Amino acid sequence: MKLIRGFVIVAIMLALTAGCVPKKMPEEKGERIPLSQVLSHTLKRYEGINTLQSQLFVQLNLRDEYYVLQGIFLYERPARLRLRLTTNFGGTVGEMIYNEGFLSLLFPSKGQIYQGWIDEGENPKGETLFLIMAYGNDDKTEGWSFPTRISGEGEGMGIRFDMKLKDPQVDLSLPEGAFIPPSGEWEIHPLEDLKNLLHKIEAGAGS
Repeated sequence: MKLIRGFVIVAIMLALTAGCVPKKMPEEKGERIPLSQVLSHTLKRYEGINTLQSQLFVQLNLRDEYYVLQGIFLYERPARLRLRLTTNFGGTVGEMIYNEGFLSLLFPSKGQIYQGWIDEGENPKGETLFLIMAYGNDDKTEGWSFPTRISGEGEGMGIRFDMKLKDPQVDLSLPEGAFIPPSGEWEIHPLEDLKNLLHKIEAGAGS
């Protein structure tokens, strides 16, 4: 359950069972961003290219526990993103599909999908969940640059992550239907149901 909560944070930020990271991730300075605006804020950094596909490697720190994940990163202009996170043994931990404001979080082991629209306007009144985000290692393509490293920390949650893109491919055709959630025998839940879980993480509740 703790690892699934970690995936929720990584996925919504814009990221589990895997091998341990040998050492702690370095502390980095970043920008404080409301959780509801992390995806739109991040995608703006890729708006100079049409598509991007890349292997993805993630280090995740959950209150002194360390994990390594891998997966796939897909982007399509203007605001479509798909992240698939897997263990070192090939099992899919979860997926995030974001399509111009509509977010789907998939948990295959549970057969569940959480879906809903994200308010990308001004910071909602009373919002208390923030991420400290940092972007780096820019790759340049035809005068445009985009980050190949995204790191973040859940403010007051004891959760940190470091995502790195490996061998990104720019402006190539993406698989058809890449940003359409799967259909079939999935339990569909509103994205709102995850809010209580996130606030429990902030409060340090549960294990």
